[in-house]
Amino acid sequence: MKLLKHKILFLIIISCFRFMTSAANDNKIAFDSANACYAKGDYEKAIKQYESILNNNFSSAELYYNLGNAYYKTNNIGFAILNYERAKKLNPLEDDLLTNLKLANQKTEDKIEAAPKLFLTEWKSGIIDIFSEKGWSSLCIICFTVSLLLISVYFLTFNNRSKKLGFFGGCIFFIITIILFFIAQQKNEQTINSVEAIITAPTATVTGSPNEKGTKLFILHEGTKAVITQDQGIWTEIKIANGNVGWIKACFLKKI
Repeated sequence: MKLLKHKILFLIIISCFRFMTSAANDNKIAFDSANACYAKGDYEKAIKQYESILNNNFSSAELYYNLGNAYYKTNNIGFAILNYERAKKLNPLEDDLLTNLKLANQKTEDKIEAAPKLFLTEWKSGIIDIFSEKGWSSLCIICFTVSLLLISVYFLTFNNRSKKLGFFGGCIFFIITIILFFIAQQKNEQTINSVEAIITAPTATVTGSPNEKGTKLFILHEGTKAVITQDQGIWTEIKIANGNVGWIKACFLKKI
C-alpha cells in the first residue's frame, strides 16, 4: 500500500514537472515569436503575443521592457510607460530601460513638478531603489556567507593576526548583513504594497468626490504617474507628484 502511494506521489511530481516545463517552453516560443514580429515592424501582433505570455502568469523585466517598446512604437505612451515602470521594478539598473522610460516621459502632456521631500526621506528612497528586491537579497546572502567564512577563520586558525581579521571582519560583515536584510525587507514591502499607477486613458478628469457630479479639479493625460490613496468601487482616489489629490474612474489607470 505504501509503495502504491509513493508511486502515485512520484507520478504527480513528474506530471507537475512536465507541465511546468511545457509551459516554460510555450512561453519561450511565444516570446521568440513576438520578438520576431517586433523586428519585422508588426508591433500590434507583437503586443498581442507579449500580452498573451503575461496572461499565462509569466513575467520578467525583459518581457515588460519589450512590451513597453512595442507600445512606444505604436505611440501608446501610457501603456509604454506602464510596462517600462513594471520592468524597472524588476531591474532598476538597466540603462536602456531607463533611457527609454525617460524618452517616453518626455512625450507625456502633463509636466508636473514634484513636491519637495525631506532630505532623509529622499535619501532613504534613493538607496532602496538602487537594486531590486532580488538584488538586495543576493547581496545580503553574499555578506552573510563572507561573515561565516571569516568567523570560521577565527575559530580554526591559530595565528593571532588571522584570528583578529576573522573576528573583526566577521562582525563587520554580519552587521552589513543585518542592514542589507532590512533594506531588502523594505524593498519587498514596497514591491508588494505598491500603490503607484499610470494613467492609461488619453484623458482623465479628476473630481473632488467619487461621482460624476463632483467638482472638476483638473485633467490628466496618459502616461502620468499617480499614487493610489484609496479605492471606492469604480472610483479611485489618487495623489500626483505635486501633492494634488482627487478622484478618477478606476478604468482610467493601471497599477504598476
